Order: sequence, then structure tokens, then C-alpha cells
Amino acid sequence: MKGPATDAFAQVEEELLRERAAALKRIAETLEELLSGLGALRALLDRLSGPERAAQARAYRALGEQARLYRWYLEVQREALGLRGHDVLDEIYPRPAPILD
Repeated sequence: MKGPATDAFAQVEEELLRERAAALKRIAETLEELLSGLGALRALLDRLSGPERAAQARAYRALGEQARLYRWYLEVQREALGLRGHDVLDEIYPRPAPILD
């Protein structure tokens, strides 16, 4: 038997699902931006040397750590939505290669 309480609960559940999906989208967009920034820094690093390269290498590593954190956030948020297989994320959001000093 459906009643006002059941309808209200269904609305709250739907709202929560929409918010989880929106959070997933925000996290994915942030991760994409971080990976794009890493790509640009990587290209710059290939042209630098000396102290300037060392400074940019530190920036690359810091940005890489942030990207790894957002990748983890993405996995957690996917699980909150019931999505369990994360192997596809390696294809969509490839992990940045480490740089050699």
C-alpha cells in the first residue's frame, strides 16, 4: 500500500541518487583536468633541464598525487552508486607515468 510516507521516501531516495551521480560527474571532471595538467607538465618537462626542470618535476609529482587521490574518490563514488568494476577506469583515466630525474 502506497501512502504519503512511501512517496516522500521514494523522492528522497531519488534525490540522493541524483546527488551521487552529480558528485561522480564533478569528481570525474576534476580528474580529467588534473590528468590534462599532468600531460601539459610532462611535455614541458621534456624541454627543460637543471633547476627549472627540478621545480617542474616537483609540481608534476604533486599534481600526480592529487590525480591519484581523485582517482580513488572516483572509485569510492562509483561504489556508492553500485558500480563495482573499476578496470575500465584505467582505460578512460590512464595513470600518469612517473618521471625520471
